[in-house]
Amino acid sequence: MDETINVLVWSEETAPEEIYPNGINSTIAEHLNERTRIVARKTGLADPDQGVSSEQLEWADVLFWWGHLRHDDVTAETVDRVEQEVREDGLGFVALHSGHYALPFKRLIGESGDLGGVRWEEPGEPELIEAVAPDHPIANGVEDFALPKTEMFDEPFDIPEPDDVVFHSTFPDGGEFRSVVTFTFDEGRGAYIRPGHETVRIYHDRSIRRLIANTALWAAR
Repeated sequence: MDETINVLVWSEETAPEEIYPNGINSTIAEHLNERTRIVARKTGLADPDQGVSSEQLEWADVLFWWGHLRHDDVTAETVDRVEQEVREDGLGFVALHSGHYALPFKRLIGESGDLGGVRWEEPGEPELIEAVAPDHPIANGVEDFALPKTEMFDEPFDIPEPDDVVFHSTFPDGGEFRSVVTFTFDEGRGAYIRPGHETVRIYHDRSIRRLIANTALWAAR
């Protein structure tokens, strides 16, 4: 019998309430809890120990991290706890969307996470997402798909060479991006998932939900 995977879904909780009334962390956790092998909990910046106490990190097999406006409010002590659990004890770490600027993610990758190309902040064009590594476990059951409205990122993307590029995005009016990439952080597995702009209900998309569940199962210690 397959073991249960414990997933902690963290958010700074700044997403618009009209789009995510219960928060992005709750939305992702609710969808993950529909999977038979996954038990997911939401947590956030306003919670004790900034939502990632030692007890919570020990409980979790993988940590999803969505941040946008309050990256600098995360303390060095919080980053230290997350990094230690990932590098030494094998916790999986997954940065979501603007989490490419999250302090734990930047610490783990050892780079800035900067976007060197164009960035269009107002969603208004489709994102075409291609599975360029269709045999990777993260791509299991996820064929090429499109999001009708999104925020555009463009390469270059200041990250180390990833272990795998699983999905790649293009935009009709220009721009392309490595939209799902994976890393190894000593004992822990890591990933970055680009789609997830907070003014669109992207985390309700069926393909994104499957992709996130696959990532949880793949990254878990």
